Amino acid sequence: MLCVKVKLDKVDPYFPNHPKADIDMKQETRLKCSSQEVVDWIKKLESTEGFQWQGLKFPTRCYFLTLHCHHLSLLPLCRRYRRQLRAIRELNQMAGEIENEEHLWRNLPQIAARNRELLERWKSHSRRLEKSKVCSDTALMDPDFLRRCVQFYNSLVTFLIRIVSPSQGPAVPLPTEVPMAWAVLPEYYIDDLADFLLFCLQYQPVVLDEVTPDLVSMLVLLVCNSNYFSNPYLVAKLVEIMFVVNPSVQPKAEKLHEMIVTHPLSDSLAPALMKFYIDVESTGAQSEFYDKFSIRYHISVIFKGLWQNPVHMQATVNESNSGKQFVRFVNMLMNDTTFLLDESLDSLKKINEIQSAMENKEEWRKLAWDVQRNQERALATEERQCRSYLTLARETVDLMLYLTKYTKHGFLRPELADRLAAMLNFNLQQLCGSKCKNLKVNNPLKYGWDPKELLDQLTDIYLHLDSDVFLQAIANDERSYRKELFDDAITRMTKAVIKTQSKIAQFQDLAEKVEKILVQKMKREVDYSDAPDEFRDPLMDTLMIDPVVLPPSGKIMDRPIILRHLLNSSTDPFNRQPLTEDMLQPAIDLKLKISRWMQEKQTS
Repeated sequence: MLCVKVKLDKVDPYFPNHPKADIDMKQETRLKCSSQEVVDWIKKLESTEGFQWQGLKFPTRCYFLTLHCHHLSLLPLCRRYRRQLRAIRELNQMAGEIENEEHLWRNLPQIAARNRELLERWKSHSRRLEKSKVCSDTALMDPDFLRRCVQFYNSLVTFLIRIVSPSQGPAVPLPTEVPMAWAVLPEYYIDDLADFLLFCLQYQPVVLDEVTPDLVSMLVLLVCNSNYFSNPYLVAKLVEIMFVVNPSVQPKAEKLHEMIVTHPLSDSLAPALMKFYIDVESTGAQSEFYDKFSIRYHISVIFKGLWQNPVHMQATVNESNSGKQFVRFVNMLMNDTTFLLDESLDSLKKINEIQSAMENKEEWRKLAWDVQRNQERALATEERQCRSYLTLARETVDLMLYLTKYTKHGFLRPELADRLAAMLNFNLQQLCGSKCKNLKVNNPLKYGWDPKELLDQLTDIYLHLDSDVFLQAIANDERSYRKELFDDAITRMTKAVIKTQSKIAQFQDLAEKVEKILVQKMKREVDYSDAPDEFRDPLMDTLMIDPVVLPPSGKIMDRPIILRHLLNSSTDPFNRQPLTEDMLQPAIDLKLKISRWMQEKQTS
């Protein structure tokens, strides 16, 4: 209560690094610098003419000690509460699984004794945790207590805004050079703030009616300036807050969501989210491959909310016209869609196999108990993975669906069009090809599996991208494209009334145009398989059309192929040295030689 009365003008922002501070910060991770950079900055500060550390006055000490007390007490309690709930849920789930299988083990004395012992142990542990949770509820869920904490964190964000942007207040973009007064702050200031907000959103969203515009400003400001953090997972937590306040996730936080969407600084939110979508491809953590899907799922849901607002829709369209960042974003979106749909469909096939085996009662009874148990565990694992992958895949396909409708030119770049067409053709083949029966599972809605909806979305993406460039890209796909595949898709959509007749007619027209292009292509096709090695791309072994020199290695590659590589990694593929598109040098002489050789082949 004392801290509430402290005026922020009286709080010294240098206190965390004061040589006589009550709190030792030397071992704390900083927002945007290393421990050595902190030492160097303090030395430079102390050597500056006229600089002198302020005395340790009561308002400053009271404020920072309150902040540290939240770090040592409140936030550990919030995290412990979450762990308790997770542990209770897992214990009850494990006990339920064993009880459901009692008919398999009750007549096996040794296994039955062990399972009954486990059941008693798990249930006893669950009861103890339930009692502990009730005790925690009494204090931690008190609305008045949480509102006072919100009030304190409101003042913290106002204080942080003054540090990060002392002259102009909240404004986007922030200065390119990160202020050292911000960079040296402990990471847990933002980490604790984010965790506390997420806790309240999940368990007591009503207390967040007390948040101030400054808290929303800080949230938008930091997401739009992710370069102000060394740790991308801090930005990911702020993005998660924006995800949770979405009315489709937490209806009770609609007011906070509206404050974010209509905030004056939020015009830059869509481009910033695209950039972060790209940046999380590599976080440096061991779990980065799977972490990125969770973060990108949050971004996809946020985009869906932003897309309802004309201002944010126009910001996305404007970003798509600006060039390279949008192309890299689309490339990552395609990579994720390909991976998630592949994994989802693979899991469905495995579920189909196990369920088919279990439905054959006669053969199933012949299996040993441990074999049945292993099969049931494998089924449970595949079901969990399938639900997870399909949840992520649905949001990614949704995102691609509405982006292709309004920003289709970004998807038709030479380095993307062929890959996108091949990805769509492959997944259409999975849904409509001869092996689609392998995707049939019992109770598909349990996994979020709706093949009709996915077929509708994929064919809509085809229609959104209908253009000469995309039709040619479909025809170029020798792996998956078949006329029969499109005919089958049309038959299924007509039979199941998935689309209107006019939409089906449009898709049929698209298929006919692709077939015409393919026929013309076959008529004028020339065999270039005997091209000299110097005319072939060293990575793909295809005839180069636009050869370019890669300065770091001196190697020559076809421009579309190296551009496709650069979308995923800004390095020379031969020596891993830095490489960007503007460094590529046209191999003019070689291009002329290739052109002459092709003309000779065509006339011979």
